[in-house]
Amino acid sequence: MIFSRQSIRKVKVFRKTAGGSITVFASLSLLLVASFLLVLLEAARVKGLEAYVSMQSINAMESVFSEYERELFDRYGIFLLDGGYGSGTLQISQINGRLQAMAQQNTRPFVPSMEWKPTQNFYQMDVTDASVSGYLLATDHDGAPFRAMAAASVKARFGASMLQTLYNGLSSSEHAMEDANQSRSALDAAQENIRAAREKQAEEAEGSEDTEPQEAVAISVENPMDIVKAFQEADILTLVLPSGCVVSTKEIRGRQMLEDRTLLQGNEDWQTSADWSESVLFQKFLQEHFSCFTSDRSGGGTLDYELEYIHAGKSSDRENLKSVVLQLLLLREGANYLYLQTDAAKQQEAYSVATAIAASFGIAPAAPLIAQGILAAWAYAESILDVRTLLSGGRISWMKTSSGWTSSLSGIGGLLSGNMRAKEQPNGECYQDYLQKLLWLHGKRSLNYRTMDLMEMYGEQCGRTIRMDAMVLTLRADFIYESEALFFKIVNIESLSGDRWELPESVLYSYFL
Repeated sequence: MIFSRQSIRKVKVFRKTAGGSITVFASLSLLLVASFLLVLLEAARVKGLEAYVSMQSINAMESVFSEYERELFDRYGIFLLDGGYGSGTLQISQINGRLQAMAQQNTRPFVPSMEWKPTQNFYQMDVTDASVSGYLLATDHDGAPFRAMAAASVKARFGASMLQTLYNGLSSSEHAMEDANQSRSALDAAQENIRAAREKQAEEAEGSEDTEPQEAVAISVENPMDIVKAFQEADILTLVLPSGCVVSTKEIRGRQMLEDRTLLQGNEDWQTSADWSESVLFQKFLQEHFSCFTSDRSGGGTLDYELEYIHAGKSSDRENLKSVVLQLLLLREGANYLYLQTDAAKQQEAYSVATAIAASFGIAPAAPLIAQGILAAWAYAESILDVRTLLSGGRISWMKTSSGWTSSLSGIGGLLSGNMRAKEQPNGECYQDYLQKLLWLHGKRSLNYRTMDLMEMYGEQCGRTIRMDAMVLTLRADFIYESEALFFKIVNIESLSGDRWELPESVLYSYFL
Protein backbone atom coordinates (compact mmCIF):
# COMPACT_ATOMS: atom_id res chain seq x y z
CA MET A 1 0.00 0.00 0.00
CA ILE A 2 1.29 3.43 -0.79
CA PHE A 3 0.74 6.37 1.55
CA SER A 4 0.99 9.88 0.54
CA ARG A 5 3.05 12.36 2.46
CA GLN A 6 -0.01 14.26 3.28
CA SER A 7 -1.60 11.27 4.99
CA ILE A 8 1.10 11.01 7.59
CA ARG A 9 0.52 13.11 10.65
CA LYS A 10 2.57 13.52 13.77
CA VAL A 11 1.02 12.17 16.84
CA LYS A 12 2.12 13.88 20.02
CA VAL A 13 2.35 11.49 22.95
CA PHE A 14 1.86 12.83 26.43
CA ARG A 15 3.30 10.84 29.41
CA LYS A 16 1.85 11.31 32.84
CA THR A 17 4.64 11.70 35.40
CA ALA A 18 3.93 10.14 38.87
CA GLY A 19 4.39 12.49 41.76
CA GLY A 20 3.38 12.93 45.34
CA SER A 21 4.05 14.61 48.64
CA ILE A 22 3.85 13.93 52.37
CA THR A 23 3.39 16.26 55.19
CA VAL A 24 5.71 16.63 58.14
CA PHE A 25 2.97 15.35 60.43
CA ALA A 26 2.59 12.16 58.38
CA SER A 27 6.34 11.61 58.44
CA LEU A 28 6.45 11.88 62.16
CA SER A 29 3.43 9.61 62.46
CA LEU A 30 5.05 6.92 60.33
CA LEU A 31 8.20 7.17 62.40
CA LEU A 32 6.20 6.67 65.54
CA VAL A 33 4.32 3.71 64.06
CA ALA A 34 7.58 2.13 62.87
CA SER A 35 9.16 2.71 66.26
CA PHE A 36 6.17 1.14 67.96
CA LEU A 37 6.34 -1.92 65.71
CA LEU A 38 10.06 -2.26 66.25
CA VAL A 39 9.57 -2.00 70.01
CA LEU A 40 7.04 -4.82 69.78
CA LEU A 41 9.50 -6.88 67.78
CA GLU A 42 12.25 -6.21 70.30
CA ALA A 43 9.91 -7.12 73.16
CA ALA A 44 9.07 -10.40 71.44
CA ARG A 45 12.79 -11.01 70.88
CA VAL A 46 13.52 -10.42 74.56
CA LYS A 47 10.92 -13.04 75.48
CA GLY A 48 12.58 -15.36 73.02
CA LEU A 49 15.94 -14.60 74.56
CA GLU A 50 14.61 -15.50 78.01
CA ALA A 51 13.43 -18.89 76.76
CA TYR A 52 16.66 -19.33 74.84
CA VAL A 53 18.93 -18.66 77.83
CA SER A 54 16.93 -21.12 79.93
CA MET A 55 17.37 -23.81 77.30
CA GLN A 56 21.04 -23.04 76.72
CA SER A 57 21.79 -23.02 80.46
CA ILE A 58 20.37 -26.52 80.78
CA ASN A 59 22.37 -27.56 77.71
CA ALA A 60 25.54 -26.22 79.32
CA MET A 61 24.82 -28.12 82.55
CA GLU A 62 24.11 -31.32 80.62
CA SER A 63 27.36 -30.89 78.70
CA VAL A 64 29.35 -30.57 81.92
CA PHE A 65 27.54 -33.48 83.58
CA SER A 66 28.21 -35.64 80.53
CA GLU A 67 31.89 -35.57 81.56
CA TYR A 68 31.19 -38.14 84.30
CA GLU A 69 33.92 -40.42 85.64
CA ARG A 70 33.92 -43.13 82.99
CA GLU A 71 36.01 -45.69 84.91
CA LEU A 72 33.54 -45.71 87.81
CA PHE A 73 30.57 -45.91 85.46
CA ASP A 74 32.02 -48.85 83.52
CA ARG A 75 32.80 -50.77 86.70
CA TYR A 76 29.93 -49.82 89.01
CA GLY A 77 27.23 -48.37 86.74
CA ILE A 78 26.87 -45.05 88.58
CA PHE A 79 27.23 -41.45 87.43
CA LEU A 80 29.68 -39.25 89.31
CA LEU A 81 31.18 -35.98 88.06
CA ASP A 82 34.78 -35.51 89.14
CA GLY A 83 34.71 -31.94 90.39
CA GLY A 84 38.45 -32.11 90.90
CA TYR A 85 39.19 -33.03 87.26
CA GLY A 86 41.86 -35.48 88.38
CA SER A 87 43.41 -33.18 90.99
CA GLY A 88 41.89 -34.90 94.02
CA THR A 89 40.31 -31.72 95.37
CA LEU A 90 37.20 -29.83 94.34
CA GLN A 91 37.89 -27.18 91.64
CA ILE A 92 34.87 -24.88 91.60
CA SER A 93 36.65 -22.31 89.42
CA GLN A 94 37.28 -24.96 86.78
CA ILE A 95 33.64 -26.01 86.83
CA ASN A 96 32.69 -22.34 86.37
CA GLY A 97 34.98 -22.09 83.39
CA ARG A 98 33.57 -25.24 81.82
CA LEU A 99 30.01 -24.01 82.29
CA GLN A 100 30.79 -20.62 80.72
CA ALA A 101 32.65 -22.17 77.81
CA MET A 102 29.85 -24.62 77.08
CA ALA A 103 27.17 -21.95 77.33
CA GLN A 104 29.13 -19.56 75.11
CA GLN A 105 29.66 -22.21 72.49
CA ASN A 106 25.93 -22.92 72.39
CA THR A 107 24.79 -19.29 72.24
CA ARG A 108 27.33 -18.08 69.66
CA PRO A 109 28.66 -21.12 67.84
CA PHE A 110 31.60 -20.75 65.47
CA VAL A 111 30.54 -20.80 61.83
CA PRO A 112 32.77 -19.88 58.86
CA SER A 113 32.22 -16.23 57.96
CA MET A 114 31.30 -17.00 54.37
CA GLU A 115 28.29 -18.98 55.60
CA TRP A 116 27.27 -16.75 58.45
CA LYS A 117 25.68 -13.38 58.66
CA PRO A 118 25.08 -11.81 62.04
CA THR A 119 21.53 -10.85 61.12
CA GLN A 120 20.56 -14.44 60.44
CA ASN A 121 20.33 -15.31 64.13
CA PHE A 122 18.18 -12.97 66.21
CA TYR A 123 19.23 -14.69 69.46
CA GLN A 124 22.99 -14.28 69.47
CA MET A 125 24.36 -13.39 72.87
CA ASP A 126 27.41 -13.62 75.09
CA VAL A 127 27.85 -15.36 78.43
CA THR A 128 29.51 -12.84 80.71
CA ASP A 129 29.49 -15.02 83.82
CA ALA A 130 28.75 -18.57 84.99
CA SER A 131 29.27 -19.43 88.64
CA VAL A 132 28.37 -22.39 90.84
CA SER A 133 26.30 -21.34 93.83
CA GLY A 134 25.46 -24.77 95.22
CA TYR A 135 26.65 -28.35 94.92
CA LEU A 136 26.03 -31.76 96.44
CA LEU A 137 28.92 -34.19 96.89
CA ALA A 138 28.82 -37.98 97.08
CA THR A 139 30.06 -37.95 100.69
CA ASP A 140 27.62 -35.32 101.97
CA HIS A 141 25.05 -36.26 104.62
CA ASP A 142 27.01 -39.41 105.60
CA GLY A 143 27.10 -40.58 101.99
CA ALA A 144 23.31 -40.59 101.52
CA PRO A 145 23.41 -39.15 97.95
CA PHE A 146 25.89 -41.83 96.88
CA ARG A 147 23.72 -44.50 98.47
CA ALA A 148 20.68 -43.27 96.56
CA MET A 149 22.65 -43.25 93.29
CA ALA A 150 23.89 -46.81 93.88
CA ALA A 151 20.37 -48.05 94.72
CA ALA A 152 18.93 -46.37 91.61
CA SER A 153 21.50 -48.12 89.40
CA VAL A 154 20.03 -51.58 90.19
CA LYS A 155 16.39 -50.67 90.84
CA ALA A 156 15.12 -51.59 87.38
CA ARG A 157 16.01 -55.25 87.86
CA PHE A 158 13.95 -55.87 91.00
CA GLY A 159 10.20 -55.83 91.38
CA ALA A 160 8.29 -54.94 94.52
CA SER A 161 7.57 -58.56 95.51
CA MET A 162 11.23 -59.55 95.10
CA LEU A 163 12.33 -56.60 97.23
CA GLN A 164 9.90 -57.62 99.96
CA THR A 165 11.29 -61.16 99.95
CA LEU A 166 14.85 -59.86 100.17
CA TYR A 167 13.88 -57.53 103.01
CA ASN A 168 12.30 -60.37 105.00
CA GLY A 169 15.45 -62.43 104.64
CA LEU A 170 17.79 -59.63 105.64
CA SER A 171 15.78 -58.39 108.59
CA SER A 172 15.67 -61.90 110.11
CA SER A 173 19.28 -61.41 111.19
CA GLU A 174 18.25 -58.73 113.71
CA HIS A 175 16.49 -61.25 115.97
CA ALA A 176 19.23 -63.85 115.51
CA MET A 177 21.79 -61.55 117.08
CA GLU A 178 19.49 -61.07 120.06
CA ASP A 179 19.18 -64.86 120.39
CA ALA A 180 22.97 -65.19 120.11
CA ASN A 181 23.44 -62.74 122.97
CA GLN A 182 20.99 -64.77 125.05
CA SER A 183 22.94 -67.91 124.20
CA ARG A 184 26.24 -66.39 125.31
CA SER A 185 24.60 -65.07 128.47
CA ALA A 186 23.18 -68.50 129.26
CA LEU A 187 26.60 -70.09 128.77
CA ASP A 188 28.28 -67.51 131.01
CA ALA A 189 25.62 -67.83 133.70
CA ALA A 190 25.91 -71.62 133.78
CA GLN A 191 29.67 -71.51 133.99
CA GLU A 192 29.52 -68.90 136.72
CA ASN A 193 27.31 -71.20 138.80
CA ILE A 194 29.71 -74.07 138.30
CA ARG A 195 32.70 -71.87 139.15
CA ALA A 196 31.01 -70.69 142.34
CA ALA A 197 30.22 -74.30 143.27
CA ARG A 198 33.83 -75.35 142.69
CA GLU A 199 35.11 -72.51 144.88
CA LYS A 200 32.67 -73.45 147.60
CA GLN A 201 33.80 -77.08 147.47
CA ALA A 202 37.43 -75.99 147.70
CA GLU A 203 36.71 -73.78 150.70
CA GLU A 204 34.84 -76.57 152.43
CA ALA A 205 37.71 -78.96 151.76
CA GLU A 206 40.23 -76.53 153.26
CA GLY A 207 38.12 -75.86 156.33
CA SER A 208 37.29 -79.47 156.98
CA GLU A 209 38.69 -80.96 160.25
CA ASP A 210 38.95 -84.38 158.66
CA THR A 211 42.52 -85.49 158.26
CA GLU A 212 41.70 -87.54 155.20
CA PRO A 213 40.80 -85.51 152.05
CA GLN A 214 37.38 -86.12 150.60
CA GLU A 215 37.20 -87.57 147.15
CA ALA A 216 35.44 -85.45 144.58
CA VAL A 217 32.34 -86.87 143.05
CA ALA A 218 33.20 -88.35 139.67
CA ILE A 219 31.47 -86.92 136.67
CA SER A 220 30.41 -89.60 134.22
CA VAL A 221 29.91 -87.17 131.30
CA GLU A 222 32.14 -84.53 129.81
CA ASN A 223 31.22 -80.89 130.31
CA PRO A 224 30.45 -79.44 126.84
CA MET A 225 30.73 -75.91 128.17
CA ASP A 226 34.39 -76.31 129.16
CA ILE A 227 35.22 -77.79 125.75
CA VAL A 228 33.50 -74.95 123.90
CA LYS A 229 35.20 -72.32 126.02
CA ALA A 230 38.59 -73.74 125.06
CA PHE A 231 37.74 -73.60 121.37
CA GLN A 232 36.41 -70.04 121.69
CA GLU A 233 39.89 -68.92 122.70
CA ALA A 234 41.55 -70.60 119.68
CA ASP A 235 42.31 -68.91 116.33
CA ILE A 236 38.94 -68.91 114.61
CA LEU A 237 40.27 -69.03 111.05
CA THR A 238 42.33 -72.13 111.79
CA LEU A 239 39.20 -73.70 113.24
CA VAL A 240 36.80 -73.07 110.34
CA LEU A 241 38.75 -72.62 107.09
CA PRO A 242 38.70 -75.50 104.58
CA SER A 243 41.77 -77.70 104.51
CA GLY A 244 44.44 -76.33 102.19
CA CYS A 245 42.79 -72.92 101.91
CA VAL A 246 45.18 -69.99 101.45
CA VAL A 247 44.01 -66.66 102.86
CA SER A 248 44.85 -63.51 100.93
CA THR A 249 47.71 -61.49 102.40
CA LYS A 250 46.73 -58.20 100.74
CA GLU A 251 46.51 -55.13 102.93
CA ILE A 252 45.97 -51.39 102.69
CA ARG A 253 49.04 -49.27 103.21
CA GLY A 254 49.69 -45.56 103.26
CA ARG A 255 46.22 -44.21 102.66
CA GLN A 256 43.64 -42.46 104.79
CA MET A 257 40.07 -43.73 104.61
CA LEU A 258 36.98 -41.58 104.32
CA GLU A 259 35.92 -42.29 107.90
CA ASP A 260 39.28 -41.05 109.18
CA ARG A 261 39.82 -37.85 107.20
CA THR A 262 38.22 -34.43 107.04
CA LEU A 263 35.92 -34.38 104.03
CA LEU A 264 34.89 -31.55 101.74
CA GLN A 265 31.31 -30.46 102.26
CA GLY A 266 28.68 -29.32 99.77
CA ASN A 267 25.99 -26.78 100.56
CA GLU A 268 22.89 -28.32 98.97
CA ASP A 269 20.17 -29.85 101.13
CA TRP A 270 19.32 -33.53 100.97
CA GLN A 271 16.23 -35.33 102.14
CA THR A 272 17.49 -38.60 103.61
CA SER A 273 15.33 -41.55 102.63
CA ALA A 274 13.92 -43.77 105.36
CA ASP A 275 12.56 -46.23 102.81
CA TRP A 276 13.67 -49.80 103.51
CA SER A 277 13.66 -50.58 99.78
CA GLU A 278 16.63 -48.25 99.21
CA SER A 279 18.64 -50.19 101.79
CA VAL A 280 17.73 -53.49 100.14
CA LEU A 281 18.72 -52.18 96.71
CA PHE A 282 22.01 -50.88 98.08
CA GLN A 283 22.73 -54.36 99.46
CA LYS A 284 22.14 -55.81 95.99
CA PHE A 285 24.45 -53.18 94.51
CA LEU A 286 27.18 -54.32 96.89
CA GLN A 287 26.61 -57.98 96.09
CA GLU A 288 26.77 -57.37 92.33
CA HIS A 289 29.88 -55.21 92.21
CA PHE A 290 32.19 -56.35 95.03
CA SER A 291 34.02 -59.60 95.68
CA CYS A 292 34.21 -61.74 98.81
CA PHE A 293 35.97 -64.86 100.12
CA THR A 294 33.81 -67.31 98.14
CA SER A 295 33.51 -65.23 94.94
CA ASP A 296 34.53 -66.75 91.64
CA ARG A 297 36.64 -63.68 91.06
CA SER A 298 38.95 -61.85 93.42
CA GLY A 299 38.80 -58.13 93.98
CA GLY A 300 41.89 -57.81 91.81
CA GLY A 301 42.81 -54.57 93.50
CA THR A 302 44.21 -53.44 96.81
CA LEU A 303 42.04 -56.02 98.59
CA ASP A 304 40.50 -59.32 97.46
CA TYR A 305 37.81 -59.59 100.13
CA GLU A 306 35.93 -56.38 99.37
CA LEU A 307 32.60 -57.17 101.03
CA GLU A 308 34.48 -58.27 104.13
CA TYR A 309 36.22 -54.88 104.15
CA ILE A 310 32.89 -53.08 103.86
CA HIS A 311 31.73 -55.08 106.89
CA ALA A 312 34.82 -54.79 109.10
CA GLY A 313 36.84 -51.83 107.80
CA LYS A 314 40.18 -53.44 108.72
CA SER A 315 43.42 -52.86 106.84
CA SER A 316 44.05 -56.44 105.66
CA ASP A 317 42.08 -59.22 104.01
CA ARG A 318 42.89 -61.61 106.84
CA GLU A 319 41.64 -59.27 109.56
CA ASN A 320 38.46 -58.53 107.62
CA LEU A 321 37.76 -62.22 107.02
CA LYS A 322 38.35 -63.01 110.68
CA SER A 323 35.94 -60.30 111.77
CA VAL A 324 33.27 -61.59 109.39
CA VAL A 325 33.73 -65.20 110.52
CA LEU A 326 33.34 -64.23 114.18
CA GLN A 327 30.14 -62.34 113.45
CA LEU A 328 28.88 -65.10 111.16
CA LEU A 329 29.50 -67.60 113.93
CA LEU A 330 27.49 -65.45 116.30
CA LEU A 331 24.71 -65.14 113.73
CA ARG A 332 24.44 -68.91 113.29
CA GLU A 333 24.74 -69.47 117.03
CA GLY A 334 21.66 -67.36 117.61
CA ALA A 335 19.64 -69.25 114.99
CA ASN A 336 20.81 -72.63 116.31
CA TYR A 337 20.09 -71.72 119.93
CA LEU A 338 16.60 -70.65 118.93
CA TYR A 339 16.03 -74.00 117.19
CA LEU A 340 17.19 -75.96 120.25
CA GLN A 341 14.50 -74.22 122.29
CA THR A 342 11.94 -75.94 120.06
CA ASP A 343 13.46 -79.46 120.03
CA ALA A 344 12.17 -81.34 123.08
CA ALA A 345 14.43 -84.35 122.55
CA LYS A 346 17.60 -82.30 122.50
CA GLN A 347 16.46 -80.28 125.51
CA GLN A 348 15.92 -83.49 127.45
CA GLU A 349 19.39 -84.72 126.48
CA ALA A 350 20.93 -81.44 127.63
CA TYR A 351 18.98 -81.57 130.90
CA SER A 352 20.24 -85.07 131.64
CA VAL A 353 23.84 -83.94 131.26
CA ALA A 354 23.12 -80.81 133.32
CA THR A 355 21.61 -82.88 136.13
CA ALA A 356 24.73 -85.03 136.35
CA ILE A 357 27.00 -81.97 136.38
CA ALA A 358 24.88 -80.19 139.00
CA ALA A 359 24.81 -83.26 141.23
CA SER A 360 28.60 -83.56 141.11
CA PHE A 361 28.92 -80.06 142.55
CA GLY A 362 26.03 -80.33 144.93
CA ILE A 363 23.98 -77.68 143.18
CA ALA A 364 21.02 -79.73 141.97
CA PRO A 365 18.65 -76.72 141.88
CA ALA A 366 20.91 -75.12 139.25
CA ALA A 367 20.32 -77.96 136.77
CA PRO A 368 17.85 -75.99 134.57
CA LEU A 369 20.28 -73.07 134.38
CA ILE A 370 23.17 -75.38 133.51
CA ALA A 371 20.97 -77.08 130.90
CA GLN A 372 20.61 -73.74 129.12
CA GLY A 373 24.36 -73.30 129.20
CA ILE A 374 24.79 -76.73 127.64
CA LEU A 375 22.28 -75.85 124.91
CA ALA A 376 24.27 -72.68 124.25
CA ALA A 377 27.51 -74.68 123.98
CA TRP A 378 25.78 -77.12 121.65
CA ALA A 379 24.52 -74.27 119.47
CA TYR A 380 28.07 -72.90 119.27
CA ALA A 381 29.49 -76.28 118.23
CA GLU A 382 26.87 -76.62 115.49
CA SER A 383 27.68 -73.10 114.35
CA ILE A 384 31.34 -74.00 113.87
CA LEU A 385 30.27 -76.80 111.54
CA ASP A 386 27.86 -74.43 109.75
CA VAL A 387 30.56 -71.86 109.08
CA ARG A 388 32.89 -74.54 107.75
CA THR A 389 30.23 -75.54 105.25
CA LEU A 390 29.57 -71.94 104.22
CA LEU A 391 33.26 -71.14 103.70
CA SER A 392 33.54 -74.27 101.56
CA GLY A 393 30.84 -72.93 99.24
CA GLY A 394 27.95 -74.91 100.71
CA ARG A 395 24.49 -73.81 101.82
CA ILE A 396 22.90 -73.78 105.28
CA SER A 397 19.22 -73.17 105.98
CA TRP A 398 18.47 -70.22 108.19
CA MET A 399 16.32 -72.27 110.58
CA LYS A 400 17.31 -75.90 110.96
CA THR A 401 15.18 -78.99 111.40
CA SER A 402 15.89 -82.20 113.27
CA SER A 403 17.05 -83.90 110.08
CA GLY A 404 19.35 -80.99 109.22
CA TRP A 405 21.13 -80.98 112.59
CA THR A 406 24.67 -82.39 112.45
CA SER A 407 26.45 -82.33 115.81
CA SER A 408 25.81 -84.55 118.83
CA LEU A 409 26.18 -83.53 122.44
CA SER A 410 28.65 -86.27 123.19
CA GLY A 411 32.03 -86.02 121.54
CA ILE A 412 31.86 -82.28 120.85
CA GLY A 413 35.61 -81.97 121.24
CA GLY A 414 36.25 -84.47 118.48
CA LEU A 415 33.81 -82.73 116.14
CA LEU A 416 35.41 -79.34 116.57
CA SER A 417 39.03 -80.48 116.38
CA GLY A 418 38.47 -82.39 113.13
CA ASN A 419 37.30 -81.27 109.70
CA MET A 420 33.67 -82.23 110.02
CA ARG A 421 31.16 -79.90 108.39
CA ALA A 422 27.45 -79.36 108.85
CA LYS A 423 24.99 -81.08 106.55
CA GLU A 424 24.43 -79.00 103.45
CA GLN A 425 20.88 -77.99 102.56
CA PRO A 426 20.39 -77.37 98.81
CA ASN A 427 17.65 -74.82 99.48
CA GLY A 428 19.66 -73.04 102.14
CA GLU A 429 21.63 -69.81 101.97
CA CYS A 430 25.25 -69.46 100.91
CA TYR A 431 28.12 -67.50 102.46
CA GLN A 432 27.32 -64.38 100.44
CA ASP A 433 23.71 -64.45 101.61
CA TYR A 434 24.82 -64.59 105.24
CA LEU A 435 27.35 -61.84 104.58
CA GLN A 436 24.50 -59.69 103.32
CA LYS A 437 22.70 -60.27 106.62
CA LEU A 438 25.74 -59.06 108.51
CA LEU A 439 25.99 -55.94 106.34
CA TRP A 440 22.31 -55.26 107.01
CA LEU A 441 23.10 -54.85 110.70
CA HIS A 442 25.60 -52.05 110.04
CA GLY A 443 24.93 -48.33 110.15
CA LYS A 444 24.48 -46.66 106.77
CA ARG A 445 27.40 -44.27 107.22
CA SER A 446 30.07 -46.94 107.60
CA LEU A 447 28.72 -48.97 104.67
CA ASN A 448 28.58 -45.90 102.42
CA TYR A 449 32.07 -44.64 103.22
CA ARG A 450 33.78 -48.03 103.05
CA THR A 451 32.18 -48.71 99.68
CA MET A 452 33.52 -45.39 98.43
CA ASP A 453 36.96 -46.29 99.85
CA LEU A 454 37.04 -49.25 97.48
CA MET A 455 36.06 -47.02 94.58
CA GLU A 456 38.93 -44.66 95.33
CA MET A 457 41.30 -47.61 95.37
CA TYR A 458 39.90 -48.85 92.07
CA GLY A 459 40.46 -45.41 90.56
CA GLU A 460 44.12 -45.60 91.54
CA GLN A 461 44.37 -48.91 89.70
CA CYS A 462 43.09 -47.15 86.60
CA GLY A 463 45.69 -44.42 86.96
CA ARG A 464 43.17 -41.85 88.16
CA THR A 465 43.30 -39.70 91.28
CA ILE A 466 39.77 -40.13 92.57
CA ARG A 467 38.49 -38.60 95.79
CA MET A 468 34.87 -39.30 96.53
CA ASP A 469 34.45 -36.06 98.45
CA ALA A 470 35.14 -34.26 95.16
CA MET A 471 32.51 -36.22 93.24
CA VAL A 472 29.56 -34.01 92.33
CA LEU A 473 25.99 -35.27 92.01
CA THR A 474 24.08 -31.97 91.91
CA LEU A 475 25.00 -28.45 90.79
CA ARG A 476 23.22 -25.12 91.11
CA ALA A 477 24.69 -22.48 88.78
CA ASP A 478 23.95 -18.82 88.02
CA PHE A 479 24.47 -17.56 84.46
CA ILE A 480 24.50 -13.99 83.13
CA TYR A 481 23.88 -13.48 79.42
CA GLU A 482 24.16 -10.24 77.45
CA SER A 483 22.71 -9.44 74.04
CA GLU A 484 22.62 -6.25 72.01
CA ALA A 485 19.31 -4.58 71.32
CA LEU A 486 18.72 -5.55 67.68
CA PHE A 487 15.57 -3.81 66.42
CA PHE A 488 16.21 -0.63 68.35
CA LYS A 489 19.20 0.04 66.14
CA ILE A 490 16.98 0.50 63.13
CA VAL A 491 15.40 3.51 64.78
CA ASN A 492 17.80 6.38 64.98
CA ILE A 493 17.19 7.18 68.60
CA GLU A 494 20.43 7.80 70.37
CA SER A 495 19.19 6.85 73.80
CA LEU A 496 18.15 3.37 72.60
CA SER A 497 20.72 2.49 69.98
CA GLY A 498 23.44 1.49 72.50
CA ASP A 499 21.28 -0.66 74.82
CA ARG A 500 22.29 -4.24 75.81
CA TRP A 501 20.04 -6.70 77.49
CA GLU A 502 21.31 -8.49 80.59
CA LEU A 503 19.57 -11.83 81.22
CA PRO A 504 20.32 -13.72 84.48
CA GLU A 505 19.43 -17.41 84.75
CA SER A 506 19.70 -19.89 87.65
CA VAL A 507 19.66 -23.63 86.98
CA LEU A 508 19.62 -26.68 89.25
CA TYR A 509 20.81 -29.89 87.61
CA SER A 510 21.39 -33.32 89.09
CA TYR A 511 21.98 -36.92 88.11
CA PHE A 512 18.82 -37.65 90.09
CA LEU A 513 16.58 -35.48 87.89
